[in-house]
Amino acid sequence: MLNEFSYDLGQWDISRFRERPPQDTFTAFDLEWHLLPDVWPGNAVATKLFTSWLPYSEVDSFLEVGCGAGVTAVIAAMRGCSRVCALDINPAAAETAQLNATRHGVGDKVTTLTSDLFSALDEGTTFDLIYWNSPFVEAPVEHEYRSQIDYAAFDADYKMHEAFFAALERHMSETTRVFLGFSETLGNPQRLHELAARSGFTASVYRRDTFDLPADYAGPRSGDGEGDGLTSLVYVLYEFRRTAPAA
Repeated sequence: MLNEFSYDLGQWDISRFRERPPQDTFTAFDLEWHLLPDVWPGNAVATKLFTSWLPYSEVDSFLEVGCGAGVTAVIAAMRGCSRVCALDINPAAAETAQLNATRHGVGDKVTTLTSDLFSALDEGTTFDLIYWNSPFVEAPVEHEYRSQIDYAAFDADYKMHEAFFAALERHMSETTRVFLGFSETLGNPQRLHELAARSGFTASVYRRDTFDLPADYAGPRSGDGEGDGLTSLVYVLYEFRRTAPAA
């Protein structure tokens, strides 16, 4: 069942993005980052949480799906991953990620590609770790993507999530670890787990945290009409493991 509050919040957030003053840089992890137009800044709460939780020291090759401005991919390279690939359906995001890799001295380790999920990768290219901070806001099937930035927030009928799990194994070795950044408040975890299971994957919680909405938050709220409704958001980093043949 569609989470109407989540969809309303996503639309509100996108509207705020479109109305904000132009900016060509942002700050995250105490560093300055490039930002091209129509690219989501990489300083969102979810990005900072998931990026800080991932186990970079345990892997050599790292793939980020939906890289946005490239913060996580660049941090992966800075933390010791020698081969990093960053994919995004938005050409401006892929370009921004490459600019940031160069800016922070890891341009020789990071490859960025414009890609619809894994589409730009050669068949059989595998990685030690695959990560996606997915667009966990479930949109209705008739949702209209007005611009590239919409793909950072919305997944109509969770078709992107379905396609992700269906193609995932083609880029996994026997030891590949798969992580997905998600919100149990704003996403549809039941649907997510069902789609993963259909392709033979099950999830465990690698790390979870609750983020309180700021006092000046002025967006839509969820509730039963009494009080202020929702006051916090739950973010979770899932680790998915291959457990069975695809259904």
